[in-house]
Amino acid sequence: MTYPSGQQNPWGQPPGGGHPQQHPYEMAPLAPPPKSNAGWIVVALLLVVGLVGGVGALVLGANSGVSGSAMAASDAMTTTAPTTTTTTTTTKARPSAGAQLSYTEYEGPWNFKLGDVEMTADWSEGRDHTDCAPVEEDGALTALGCQYAVEMLLTAEGGAVKLTQFVLAMSDPAAAEHAADQIEETDLNVRPAGIIDDFETGKWKATSSKEFVVITLATATAAVRTELVQDYLRYRHGDITGAIAFR
Repeated sequence: MTYPSGQQNPWGQPPGGGHPQQHPYEMAPLAPPPKSNAGWIVVALLLVVGLVGGVGALVLGANSGVSGSAMAASDAMTTTAPTTTTTTTTTKARPSAGAQLSYTEYEGPWNFKLGDVEMTADWSEGRDHTDCAPVEEDGALTALGCQYAVEMLLTAEGGAVKLTQFVLAMSDPAAAEHAADQIEETDLNVRPAGIIDDFETGKWKATSSKEFVVITLATATAAVRTELVQDYLRYRHGDITGAIAFR
């Protein structure tokens, strides 16, 4: 990732020991996803993210947030204005077997509920990339086997939190698992539209799901508690990771 001249990596070093790569969705047969988005996403979180016993690992696996200035990235494309609706996203049709993944499968405002946890985020934009060049630095992701990438941007807390998600397509689950363990924050090219300027807290996470790697980055202003940023990171990351497991 590119930083202003003289700026040190504001995210810190990637977590030691790599990323947890267990795939609990492989431990038991999965039924086709129910029609209700809320129903199957809860099951996905329990299976893939391991919320019952793995929440701490997910939070601790993300980098510690530190003060820093905005991350720079070159991209001349115009961004779309964020939506403000919080209407539940319409359930998308399940893609055909072998179909290329697209941001349109997860497009729309994010309305999440699990027990007493409720979180929402407004949709900003999504992009489908034919290769991984737009989201990588110096070919780092391509070198790990990335074939194409999906990009999604959301905002929350009145714009005080920004979420950027990349989904990288690999050749197979083994390649995805290896890549998720090797990816570093400096390998990523995040556009300014997906990052809070002079963010106070910045966290990220990479996990494999089937033949894909899901990468989620969350930045926030000083007005947002670090714990809340962690929640946005863990639940949004788990939501999309779980959705892909059922894809």
